[in-house]
Amino acid sequence: MKLLRSMIMVCAFMIYAPVMMAAETGTVAESMESGGYVYIRLEDGVWIAANRFAVSKGDEIQYSGAMEMNDFQSKSLDRTFESILFVSEASLVGSGAAAKPAMPMEGHGSTDMSLQKPVAVQAPVAGEIKPLANGKTVAGVFADSGQLKDQVVSLNARVIKVSKAIMGKNWITLQDGTGTAPDDRLLATSQEVVALGDLVIVKGTVKTDVDLGYGYNYKVLLEEATFSEGQK
Repeated sequence: MKLLRSMIMVCAFMIYAPVMMAAETGTVAESMESGGYVYIRLEDGVWIAANRFAVSKGDEIQYSGAMEMNDFQSKSLDRTFESILFVSEASLVGSGAAAKPAMPMEGHGSTDMSLQKPVAVQAPVAGEIKPLANGKTVAGVFADSGQLKDQVVSLNARVIKVSKAIMGKNWITLQDGTGTAPDDRLLATSQEVVALGDLVIVKGTVKTDVDLGYGYNYKVLLEEATFSEGQK
């Protein structure tokens, strides 16, 4: 069952690379286990999640096959990670374990899975972005999510993060300066591509309590989102 769970996790959520790649390394600052996974914060502030293995503070680890998930909510840990890397392979440095090459899966695309530091985009402050006439705000979508479920809404927001070609979709994180963390950023899935830092009008269908399985849970999502130029 453990092997089957690992295979499903990798197949469902990882973007695969067609070539062997060197593993990234880091020093463990803290770790915790939950739901069959180990969550590790490295000394450089990066969080990773991997199939469970014995690890302690101060250990040097190596990992590969990283896929970044933004605003990831772990119900078992009762916390939200602003950014966390789910990795296909992880082990202690010098343990003899080696990262395995991953093959591209049909429908998921392929990309270089060597770790890329995300480009930082300054989050908008309160009042910086004009609310859309007859539209919603990020705070409003979260506050009224029960009533808005399965309805199409529009809002004016800035693109904070973009994760491309995951499970056949692009995952776009949006902020408009409203709301209180973690409900101050809204995740949208789309077939369209937008650029980091863009001011956009996003239109999508509100979905609530989305559970993709294996710990991927979202309080609110905008699905089938489309984008146009935002209003200053």
